[in-house]
Amino acid sequence: MSDRIESTEKERIEETEKIDIISLAGDFLYGLKKLWLLILVMTLAGAGISYFRTSYTYTPQYVASATMSVTAPGGQYIGAQTASQMAEVFPYILTSGVLEDVVAREMGMDSVPGSISATAEEGTNLLTMSVTSDDPQMAYDILHTVIDCYPEVAEFVLGNTSLTILDETGVPSDTQKEVVVRGSYRRGAVMGAGAGLVILCLYILLKKTVKSKDKLKSQINLPDMGSLPYIRNKKRKKKPEQNKVSLINERTPASYQEAMRRLRIRVLKEVEENQTKTIMVTSSIPGEGKTTVAVNLAISLVRQGKKVVLVDCDLRNPSIADFLGITEQRPGIDSVLHKKAAVTDVLTEIDVNGENKLTLLLGEEEEKTDISLLGSKRMEGLIAELKNMADVVILDTAPAQLLADAALMARFVDAALYVIRYDYTKMYKIREGIQALAMSKIKMLGYVFNCDRNSGDGKYGYGYGYGYRRYGSYGHYGRYRDTGKRDKKEDLSGRVIKD
Repeated sequence: MSDRIESTEKERIEETEKIDIISLAGDFLYGLKKLWLLILVMTLAGAGISYFRTSYTYTPQYVASATMSVTAPGGQYIGAQTASQMAEVFPYILTSGVLEDVVAREMGMDSVPGSISATAEEGTNLLTMSVTSDDPQMAYDILHTVIDCYPEVAEFVLGNTSLTILDETGVPSDTQKEVVVRGSYRRGAVMGAGAGLVILCLYILLKKTVKSKDKLKSQINLPDMGSLPYIRNKKRKKKPEQNKVSLINERTPASYQEAMRRLRIRVLKEVEENQTKTIMVTSSIPGEGKTTVAVNLAISLVRQGKKVVLVDCDLRNPSIADFLGITEQRPGIDSVLHKKAAVTDVLTEIDVNGENKLTLLLGEEEEKTDISLLGSKRMEGLIAELKNMADVVILDTAPAQLLADAALMARFVDAALYVIRYDYTKMYKIREGIQALAMSKIKMLGYVFNCDRNSGDGKYGYGYGYGYRRYGSYGHYGRYRDTGKRDKKEDLSGRVIKD
């Protein structure tokens, strides 16, 4: 029995490690897709900087060399062992300073302006001597002086020998610059790419954002209300209204419409079973797509035949009018809360599918907004009045973690729908936002995983968002695949009702 438990535990650990490795590899590839341009730029910059630095600071080094045979006086052959010994003792002779002193004296200088080295050809009596200097003629002169003086200095170690020149370079030219420069930009490119990869690793390790529902389920105790796919397209300047991920935008892809229908079905189940009439849509921080979700959920409910009022409760940054392309300036929720206008006077309607209309209570662009009104009796009365006008009231509120606005009015609302965007918000901010709402005792319907790249619906290569002027920004919008259901009424399961 214990062996079976140990085996099961071992399999569980191996599976966890496998998942972690797969997750890490996925994070690396995703990070690489986001930062590949930075890595490329750093690679090119490293190569370029190293190239120009080496080119401008490079000092030519001229190498004069000669290959000689080691012989005894009178031309007697000296064996390979003697030549090898001469090469081996050469460093000691150099470090002793004796040879350099003799060479400098012979040349009439205080010191030798170059470096000297020697190597023996294995198995022969041949010795190759090289001199490196920043002046070609000086390198050549030093070489011949060394050849003349070396046997004299080495005599104390090896006895009487002489060097016979077999081959020499003559006055050298600089042949090293190309090699040095080529090696420098290669090293620079490697260093730049390495720095870019370090940044990538830090990005992966430090960016504690949510990239999967599995992580969400392990961190927060909220029902999963579904995923909305990542959508992207080229923005159109001439028709900015087509840049919105909206169910009334013909370019919104079928994948998004289907995902929104599934969300609507889950929300309708809550509405029908628990008499939930007011739903707050919020998120942790700006840029997660809460307004997009609120508007499209409202449109989807209207197409289902529900009477819906959509309220822009983000007093600091009202965005529903901009999202729907409404440019007319008119009184909104601020005027109602300040008792400057009646609710019925500020409501507006838009066509959703030619038959049903979505009722809107828009926000107003105000320099100074009294946020305390969100938690006042006036707000409570406004919500109660709207509940009597509609089957469902959807309220788009400010981000719950960033601001206290949503928590102020949460006690007047039946339930909250929390929007979490893929790879956008850090987990601690999500928890803080949910906790802020939970303290008001509001019922949490669950979360919507927005811009999900992992879902089957998200593999169409789209991406989306819109400008969040005061405290954030969203992304881009997508192509359209008509399914024939856009302007038709559907049942609770999302099936089209035929006339």
